[in-house]
Amino acid sequence: MTKSTAMTEAQAEILERLIEAMETDIALPVRVGPKAFGSSMPDYIHTPAENFAREREDISEGGNWKKEMEKAERKRTERRAKCTRERIKRMDEAFDWIRRFIFDEEARQVLLAYVEVKARGWDWSRYISNRNRRNPQKTAWVKRTVQRWIVRSLQIIEQHVRQTATLWAA
Repeated sequence: MTKSTAMTEAQAEILERLIEAMETDIALPVRVGPKAFGSSMPDYIHTPAENFAREREDISEGGNWKKEMEKAERKRTERRAKCTRERIKRMDEAFDWIRRFIFDEEARQVLLAYVEVKARGWDWSRYISNRNRRNPQKTAWVKRTVQRWIVRSLQIIEQHVRQTATLWAA
């Protein structure tokens, strides 16, 4: 954000809650039902002897299989940590602020896009230029204007949260 669109501490906290909510939403399972491709059978469970033999073979070949397995396990663990009952409850509350308080559809889209970009660790300027280039039929987003919309949306949410005396856990 630029100096002209500085946020208050409460607005920064609201933005952090929205980013956390988007991270939780991204971590949730995408679909329920059969897989789009591949086998729908559960993974084969290997015996300890098979795992030992596979690890020995992998070590002799450079250790890529074990690295990939550890990376996949870390991702599963992170995903489970982001999908706790408390985080899902906080996600619902934060997204409800947008639904209840931001009535302008384009401002709502901008705020959600900004939150998603920040949650995924993407570059906001690049996202805007790609969006404008890919959707020439839509109204172009100008960075300075959408930054004002974001701050204004956060101000509206802050105002309503203060009016309803809603407190959130940090």
